[in-house]
Amino acid sequence: MDKQEVQKLIEEAIKHKTETNSVEFKDARGGLSKSAWKSVSAFSHKPGGGIIVFGIIEDKNKHEIKIVGTDILDNLQEKIGDLVNNEMSFIIRPTYHILEIQEKTLLAVFVPECPDQFKPCYYKPAGMPNGAYIRDGNTDRKMTDDEMRNLIDNSKKFKFDITSADGSSLDDLSKEKILELLIKSGERTRRQSSLEEIDFELLKNLGIADNFGDSQKPTLAGFLIFAKERPQDKQQFSRYIVRCVKYQGSNVATDIIDSADIAGTLDVQIDNMQKFILRNIRKSAEIVGTKRIEKYEYPEKAIREIVANSVIHRDYKITETYTQVNIFEDRIEVFNAGCLPPGVTIRNIKDAQVSRNEIIAARLKELDYLEEYGRGIDIVFNEMKKWNLLSPIFKNTSNSFKVILMGEKLSKLNERQVKIWEHLVENKAVTTKECGNLFKDVSRRTIYNNLSKMEDLGLIKSEGESVNRHYISAF
Repeated sequence: MDKQEVQKLIEEAIKHKTETNSVEFKDARGGLSKSAWKSVSAFSHKPGGGIIVFGIIEDKNKHEIKIVGTDILDNLQEKIGDLVNNEMSFIIRPTYHILEIQEKTLLAVFVPECPDQFKPCYYKPAGMPNGAYIRDGNTDRKMTDDEMRNLIDNSKKFKFDITSADGSSLDDLSKEKILELLIKSGERTRRQSSLEEIDFELLKNLGIADNFGDSQKPTLAGFLIFAKERPQDKQQFSRYIVRCVKYQGSNVATDIIDSADIAGTLDVQIDNMQKFILRNIRKSAEIVGTKRIEKYEYPEKAIREIVANSVIHRDYKITETYTQVNIFEDRIEVFNAGCLPPGVTIRNIKDAQVSRNEIIAARLKELDYLEEYGRGIDIVFNEMKKWNLLSPIFKNTSNSFKVILMGEKLSKLNERQVKIWEHLVENKAVTTKECGNLFKDVSRRTIYNNLSKMEDLGLIKSEGESVNRHYISAF
């Protein structure tokens, strides 16, 4: 967009005394506003982009604007350059126009639309999904989950599992294992399969291989699932292991009883993670009728879902750390590289059906390593409830995701305390006032006693003082 077009759109907005779908006003007297990234993100998703004008104030309540101008042009351009080059997920290349309107100097910054394959373009310090905005009329609005999913469907950067498995070749793939996949799929469709039908076109259709430049090579998903040998034997894949540790006590400062670094293809990793956990948790027996029934401390189905999801949904772009399983005397923690996939939050995790690794998820589902889409987390909650254990905790940060399964020791709560815990799981924190709303006929002293018991168990901890005091998970 050239300077003439930019000035025309700005003058039209000034004439009508309002920001528009394409023009955002910013007061620049205090420097670059902390929220400028919202407009950058919003215009990067708008067809044709948009213009941020520094030096104009809009009062939406009075339906008035005031042109105040700016005398810090160099500073503004430097700060905007830092923002678009270093803090956005995609490097935006804006164009800058210095304008004179009503004898005031303005800086107009045209933000171009981001290419589809790199959307959503978000503010990295806020992470996904909080850092992605769209232009809605004359305002910047946080992107909804559905809007984000629509963008992700067309975005290659969130489909790392279909990229090339560098350093590998089609000869590194096990045809026998691929045949196993075809046979399992054929059982559902009553279709016969054989080694002879496994050619490049079939592998390409399955997302196991693709054309990369002039070469036909395995995709990352194809190599990590169907490699003949351990993928980690190649240096570039050596960090794709699972580090498992069993601690004697309830924290990492206690003695290590058992440990293992689990390598192999992804299905082998899932199996061996499950075996490690089962051999390191308590097992009891009870008589049901005339039969002696053995039972693990944690439900096997819940463990299976958690370990399978950690492998399937890992962010394989991150190679600086491992997937980790820590088993303590009172809980199991599974820590994964990478936050939740874009569009998935702690609040919607039960219902969201988005995977950053669609091919890995699809092929492992066909190999019976993944439950029906969307049911896995429900299974974890239901199985924990059957075992009379607390609901699991999910912790999402900008570069990691952790699932915590609480053991029997931490689940010795009365009905009221369980309700407090479930509220905390849903909302990340709970206050005494919220507890009072949960239990209308219960005294404040009784609520404090319940919270104190949960603190004594090491389940929760308090933060803040006086009216700002609230309780969060201790883990």
